[in-house]
Amino acid sequence: MTKTFRKILIAGLALAAPASITSAKENDEGQNENHVIVGAGVLDRHTPFNSASTQTSPIPFVSIRQGVYYFEAAETGLHFDKDLAGITPSLALFVAARSPQGRDREKLSVDAGARISLDTKWGKLSGEFRHDVTDKFNGTEIIARYSYPVSVGRFSVTPSVQASWLDRKAANYMYGVTAAQRARMVRKDRRVILPVAPITDEALNLGGDLSMTFQLTERLMLFAVVGGTYLDKSIHRSAAIEQKWEAQSGLGVTYKF
Repeated sequence: MTKTFRKILIAGLALAAPASITSAKENDEGQNENHVIVGAGVLDRHTPFNSASTQTSPIPFVSIRQGVYYFEAAETGLHFDKDLAGITPSLALFVAARSPQGRDREKLSVDAGARISLDTKWGKLSGEFRHDVTDKFNGTEIIARYSYPVSVGRFSVTPSVQASWLDRKAANYMYGVTAAQRARMVRKDRRVILPVAPITDEALNLGGDLSMTFQLTERLMLFAVVGGTYLDKSIHRSAAIEQKWEAQSGLGVTYKF
């Protein structure tokens, strides 16, 4: 895998979290509708590391749903649901790519997990369990998320809040700095050399995002996403972490076949 392709793929992983990009689009059409959606945009990411600058990257976006099979952003799996008089419980079994943020910390791993959701007129509530299956860090993350889509004509907005618990191994993989990563920074003569700083405890991060879409035509759609996460003290007390939060924003266009 070339470095350029890997950087684009890693940047694209950030759009896996605000999955309301696609769910907002399907709000009036039914979330089980088969589709193929492709798109592209730009993503700004602000990491919490010492003297970190905003990183801007091009991002690809792909969403495919055929029957129970789906592929969205960096996640693929099987999705089962059933409409029960306006309340729709669902189960997704998936594998998803994961990558830490921060320059010279980028690496890929794969999680396997399950997501249980309840979609009602009061919004969508979901719980998710995921665990590394590539033996890169052998950690676990549990996510609780609530979103509420609102549509007015061609415009749709979906505010979401979530809590994410990471065990020690997952927290260290996502936010710790290893000796090998520090050596890479020295070798590349970076302006800022982060200290070796492992995360030694579990973490509970709290965050939210706002996804907006505007339907230009029957097939063409604009989307925008802004989001932020407040980091647990076990993370922001690290010598390599300067901010207590991280943030991202994205803008792009998609086409539905």
